[in-house]
Amino acid sequence: METRSRALACQVALAVALAAGAEQSSALAQSGRCELTWVEAIEQALEANQALVAARQSLDAQHKDVAIARSKMLPAIGVGSQAQISEGPTFSSTIGLIPERTINAAATLSWTLYDHADIDALGSQKHLYESQRQSYEVNRLNTTASAAQSYLNLLLQQALVLVQELNLDLTGESLEVTSAQEAAGAVPYREVLRWESQRFADRQSIATQQGDLLASRFALNQVRNRPAEEVCTLEEVTVDEHGFLFSSEAVTDAIADESKAAIARDYLVELGLAQSPTLRGLDAQIRAEWRQMKSTRRWMIPSFTGGAGGAAFLLTAGEGADQQPAGNIFWRMGLQLDWSILDGGYYIASMNQAKAQFGSLQWQRDFKASALEQDIRGTAAKAMASFAVIALAEQRVQTAKKNYQLVNEAYLDGAAMFLELIDSQQSLLAASIAARQALYQFLSDLVTLEQSMAYYPFFEPHSDARVRELEATLRQ
Repeated sequence: METRSRALACQVALAVALAAGAEQSSALAQSGRCELTWVEAIEQALEANQALVAARQSLDAQHKDVAIARSKMLPAIGVGSQAQISEGPTFSSTIGLIPERTINAAATLSWTLYDHADIDALGSQKHLYESQRQSYEVNRLNTTASAAQSYLNLLLQQALVLVQELNLDLTGESLEVTSAQEAAGAVPYREVLRWESQRFADRQSIATQQGDLLASRFALNQVRNRPAEEVCTLEEVTVDEHGFLFSSEAVTDAIADESKAAIARDYLVELGLAQSPTLRGLDAQIRAEWRQMKSTRRWMIPSFTGGAGGAAFLLTAGEGADQQPAGNIFWRMGLQLDWSILDGGYYIASMNQAKAQFGSLQWQRDFKASALEQDIRGTAAKAMASFAVIALAEQRVQTAKKNYQLVNEAYLDGAAMFLELIDSQQSLLAASIAARQALYQFLSDLVTLEQSMAYYPFFEPHSDARVRELEATLRQ
């Protein structure tokens, strides 16, 4: 309870710091500058990110492989026409005498009635496409994480600029007071110069931070496929709205106990293994390889192909035309059986190869599942730890504020030196920066956890039910 309250207090403190830019944000909105939420930024990236669009087009192309495999099992019809001139009549074993000059037309139909290799190839290709579709889902997960992290990083850089500006205000206030004291002859002029030097140093820090801010903005616009210089007013990301299980006070209180934290990690592992597109893709590959292995075992089953055709002389002339007048029609029908009796060991070798590949894929699947479990546990532990750090960082800020206030009062009374005051101010600056970093580091760690689980709550309609389910599990 205390940990969660302190985490929320940190968010309140951040909101207060950001309030300094509220009027500016309002002015930007009125000037037509875009407003952007976290989820909107992610949705834009999923829609327009160039790498993901290319992957989507590639997936569409790969889907045609299924149609190509199916085409081998469907009827094939061909038509053609031929004009021929020869020195004399010729003879064909199918239609007999062919006059000197002819124009004919023909049509053919062929249909593979049964071929186990084609049937299994179609089934295998469907599974392979499913594997490719899951690979595309991995790309979507990665793009989602990239957009989410870029948004959080930009928010962090904005917050750090505000912290540096607030620190510059403190320096300016001290400079103003010291200048008044120097004018009254209470302090030497060197004290004024010290504060002026510190103000230049603070401005230098702001300039550096603003460079980082621009770089973060460019990165977010790049993943959204937007103009690099586009400026948007960003909505704040809070633990209450986007903290998933950490938005529940019951969960955060429970996982303070390591035994309960282990139960929560078990729950997240179970959810992640069920959601993983990587494991689903390997499962599809295993099914495809099993179908291929099944096909190699049936190599002695014959295949059957049916065929039919017709031809007609449209025009005949010259010698032999009286025996083969125009309009004669010829047709044929047939059934062909192909049966491989001896193949030099090709099918047996293919069968053994398919068995080896099938076994290899099963081992790969087991390894990936084990590695994924370890990854989820590790990222969950890191997110839990960084959530606890938020409260500690806020305590540090409050302590640094009290220390600065005491030293500042002593400095105004002449009981503290310049170095003592600047040291307390730098401690407050470092604590404020650490507090901002702690909040966004937690949110970043949470996104990494959700990426490893292939589960982004802001896209899941029943994420609240998942949290309630975990609460019930932790109460047992």
